[in-house]
Amino acid sequence: MGGPSNKIQLSISCRNLVDLDTFSKSDPEVHVYMRDAKGKGYTLVGKTEMILNNLNPDFTKTFTLDYYFEKEQWIKFEVYDVDNTSLEHIGNSETTIAKLMTANKQTFIGDLTLPGGTASRGKIVVRADSVAMSNDEVSFTVRAEIQGQGGWCCGMDNPYLLISRARSGEIDSGIQQRDFMRVFQSPNVPASIRPVFGAHKMKMQQLCNSDMNLPVKFQVCNYRQAGNHPLYGEFVSTLSELSSHANSQFPLKNAQGQATGTIYFNNFTIIHRPSFVEYLRSGWFINMSVAIDFTASNGELFEPTSLHRQYPDGRRNDYEEAIFSVGSILEPYAFDRKFALFGFGGIPRFAGSSAVSHCFNLSGQPDPVVQGFATMFELYKKAVVGTGLSGPTYFAKVLQIVLDYMKANIQQQMYHILLILTDGAIHDMRETKDLIVECSKYPLSVIIVGIGNADFSNMIALDGDDVVLRNSRGEPTQRDIVQFVQFNDYKNGDFGLLAEEVLKEVPDQMVGYMLSKGIMPQQQPLMSQNTLQRFL
Repeated sequence: MGGPSNKIQLSISCRNLVDLDTFSKSDPEVHVYMRDAKGKGYTLVGKTEMILNNLNPDFTKTFTLDYYFEKEQWIKFEVYDVDNTSLEHIGNSETTIAKLMTANKQTFIGDLTLPGGTASRGKIVVRADSVAMSNDEVSFTVRAEIQGQGGWCCGMDNPYLLISRARSGEIDSGIQQRDFMRVFQSPNVPASIRPVFGAHKMKMQQLCNSDMNLPVKFQVCNYRQAGNHPLYGEFVSTLSELSSHANSQFPLKNAQGQATGTIYFNNFTIIHRPSFVEYLRSGWFINMSVAIDFTASNGELFEPTSLHRQYPDGRRNDYEEAIFSVGSILEPYAFDRKFALFGFGGIPRFAGSSAVSHCFNLSGQPDPVVQGFATMFELYKKAVVGTGLSGPTYFAKVLQIVLDYMKANIQQQMYHILLILTDGAIHDMRETKDLIVECSKYPLSVIIVGIGNADFSNMIALDGDDVVLRNSRGEPTQRDIVQFVQFNDYKNGDFGLLAEEVLKEVPDQMVGYMLSKGIMPQQQPLMSQNTLQRFL
């Protein structure tokens, strides 16, 4: 099959959602699914953020997808009301990417209905835009001064910053006719008419689709618990204008065109970031480690529900599927296609041990390194029948071994990826957090794939997408190095999407480490004709 016709970015809104809350409004969240290539089922692409008390939400989380002109690509949107940790179904809508791309202004509007039902429970609005990729970032500090809306009858002033960008195909239309896509929302600043929104950094592609002249709208709104957030004021500019002055200010105007305040930018700069590929080309390589969970919570092999069960008909269990789908993608990047392969939480009887180990070599040899993911798969199958499942689930020992290895080889041009396959909650959270914060100073990414249906709240906390991870002394990670994915979200669909989700943050994490250390890719000399001839 040929490559995608284009990359597209989807922005999602909902309108007139049914209200499922008694004393407030629904707190909506949208889950996006793609049907796999074989038409067997839908696989999770991702989830929007949850928005409190809002029946007409505009989500800032966008989704970048490959668009194939020649394929029928079905996409499904499921909308839920989030109450604490439970989800109440609002409704679904399905369409194809082709229908979205041929809709008026590439905007799909669909009814949300419950499975088997016909009554509309609201509308979903999905806007598509082509993606102009760029690795560059935009950095700025922003604050505002506004005319207050507070008072004893109106509530307090709780301003927040909202950023939206125009869609690329509409730059010739007037400001009022342009359709802006929401790309960023800051936390609200309580009880202030001089809010400091702080320093921010975002991808140039996210902010303006890599187009210096694309209109970008900045709005300051007043957060209200009831869900309606009045506008203080707004202005529209471009990245070209904003970056031409390191420090600048712009008037905020309300819907009637009246001045309602001023917004101030400081140190608005464009940061030119090298790409992941440039570092690989300049001689950096990837060291790969894999750790597999052998704790008793996985279930004994003879149990029908065991996550390590070995099927007589050759079917792969979930651990094996994860090894195959992720390992096959990682293998070409691993140095010499080698992996350091560990187990944890089990008794490695195959290696002559009778005690539980929280990090043991699946090779059964002093050297944990094995050749290729196929060998890794076979060693797992041998080790699983020769290992006593035990526990508890500790991550710290594996992390410490990888950290020690990094420190010993810090002079090499080597970036490390640690893939952990595990079935649930860990029991050394404090030690694990301490080590992840320490590891964030070094060239490492940690990928955790959750197998089974256990409580993965600790893994979500380690991921640190919502709350910055801190160690026991309160020190934050220097950079985000953990990516958590739950295997069951992809179990009934295309495992290629699992690998994509697992690995998508690694390039940015690697480049982020390099820039934090001031390391730039070195230009490699071109291969001479004589050297090239020897390869041919």
